[in-house]
Formats: sequence, C-alpha cells, structure tokens
Amino acid sequence: MNRTLSSLVAASLTATQLCGCADMGTTGQGAAVGAVAGGVLGAITGNGKSAAIGAAVGAVAGAVIGHYIDEQNATRVDAAKKYSYDARSNKLELERTTLSPDRVTPGGTVDAAVQYTALAPDTSQQVKVTETRSLVGGKDSVDLGQREVLRPQGTHTSSVKMTLPKDLPKGAYTLVTTISDGSITRVARSGFTVV
Repeated sequence: MNRTLSSLVAASLTATQLCGCADMGTTGQGAAVGAVAGGVLGAITGNGKSAAIGAAVGAVAGAVIGHYIDEQNATRVDAAKKYSYDARSNKLELERTTLSPDRVTPGGTVDAAVQYTALAPDTSQQVKVTETRSLVGGKDSVDLGQREVLRPQGTHTSSVKMTLPKDLPKGAYTLVTTISDGSITRVARSGFTVV
C-alpha cells in the first residue's frame, strides 16, 4: 500500500473516530472533522497537493455520515420467485447501481444508490448485510464508511447523498460499493467526473 493511500485511509478512519465524539446532527461538523484529519495526514506525505487531496477526500468521508435512505422494493416472496430461489443456501444478488449526476462541480451533490436482493433459507430470518463505500480517485482510495443493517428478506435499495468539498480536485472518481452477508460479497462501481 503506497504512502498516500495509507494516509487517506488513516484520515477517513480518524475522521470516523473523531466524529463519533461530536454532535452528528449536522453534516458540516462531520465534514470539518474529516477535512482536518485528512489534511493533517495528507501533509505527512510531504507535499501540499497530498494535503489538499487528503483534506478534500477526508471531508467527503465526514459528509457521508448519516445520509442513508433505505427502501424495500420487493418482498421475500417476490424476490424468491424472480430468482427461482431453492432455499438451500443464502442468496445475495446485486441488481443495479445508479449515480447522478455523472458530472459534478466541486461543492456539488452526488446521489448514489445500490439495489440488491438478500434471501435466506429460514423464511422468518432477517439478513445482516454489511455495506461498505469507498472513493477512488487516480491511485488513491479512501474508505467512506461501513454500516451493518438487518434487512427483511427481499430486494432493497440503499441510497446515500454526498455533498462534495468545494476544493475536491477535478478529475475522474469511482464510488465503490461492497455488499456482503458474511458469506457472499458483491461489488458495484459507479463513476463520476468532477469538472
């Protein structure tokens, strides 16, 4: 793992830990903590550009916290029918991802959603799903957060709204969303450009 990547990952982890102590009622506080942590750790890599990127990506990590919207799109019965589910083992299917807009200015908002189906043999069992999101820009990647949710079986959409920092460098970025039920893992990638 290169030094810049290590610093960015550490920045997001530090931001998450520091945000846990703050009043998370506002996005601004989370973004500020993330920006400070990212900037400090970016500066450790030895140049101003790394500090700026670290601060900007750290601010994204802080801004994401608390902006999830969940929706169940299909019941267990409907999802099982769609996949001809035989109820012998767990099933986790990634159905689609969306990200809009695909071109955004610094300080703009990006809406990202992932739709997936989670099924288990026991019809009354809820499925514990871990959702992990990370932002990749060039050779750098930063963890935007992870959450565990207990889902009723069926098809679900998990959406997140991100307000990008005003100083996020222009260029191509990829939002990587990983969905796992502990035994099956699915990965979705959605690209956007900061112009």
